[in-house]
Amino acid sequence: MSDRDKELEDLKKLFKELSRSVTSLSKKIEEANNSLYSQIESLLWLNKRLKINGELPPLRGWPVSPDFLLRLHQYIIFEKPRVIVETGSGATTIVIADALRQNGFGKLYSFEHLKKYATKTEGMLKEEFLTPWVELLVGKLEPWEGNHLNPSDADKPSVWYPLNLTGIEQVDLLIVDGPPKSSCQYARYPALPALFDRLSPKAQVWMDDAIRQEEKDICKHWANEYGFDFEYFALEKGLGVLTRS
Repeated sequence: MSDRDKELEDLKKLFKELSRSVTSLSKKIEEANNSLYSQIESLLWLNKRLKINGELPPLRGWPVSPDFLLRLHQYIIFEKPRVIVETGSGATTIVIADALRQNGFGKLYSFEHLKKYATKTEGMLKEEFLTPWVELLVGKLEPWEGNHLNPSDADKPSVWYPLNLTGIEQVDLLIVDGPPKSSCQYARYPALPALFDRLSPKAQVWMDDAIRQEEKDICKHWANEYGFDFEYFALEKGLGVLTRS
């Protein structure tokens, strides 16, 4: 093969590689645009349903996504749960409280381990006159002594919210969005062991961020250990829903 032929062959290979890269990039851009459109559409529908005067906190980055909040608000309006528990306060707290107020009954118990976030949430609730619908349970994470997927010899020991469960009975909806992943491995696992005996017969458990393998693993363990059916919904950050078999 002559030098010229070799150069042509190398150019052909380079062209094929560039074509594959462009195709892959175009696909990723299309997926990103579709995802962005979906979130904007969900946010618009959510704003039409909410009866608040102010704005929700920013919903990009760590907070829950608009598609999750829209599904959550719709579920509460139509299924009318009376007692709801969430781990991790914020935009979900406002959306849940708004739905409860529209229903005219119900109570949300919101666990939060960081005082600064609890203070922000409390301020938003007061501004929207939603305080009567929510009880904020604020306390630093404590050692968890029960069953856990986190190994006993892990670098970060198992922790969870303080077990202040007084008055929490017949929970119809448990929303798990905390503690943060950085607190320990499988950080959200204790939610169901802690509250299982306080769930109502028709209770559902929702796991945010179920697109992550760790959260999927937790849901599958819960389903096997506590007799739930597990269903995954392909929202932006993934939603795992457990219902009684």
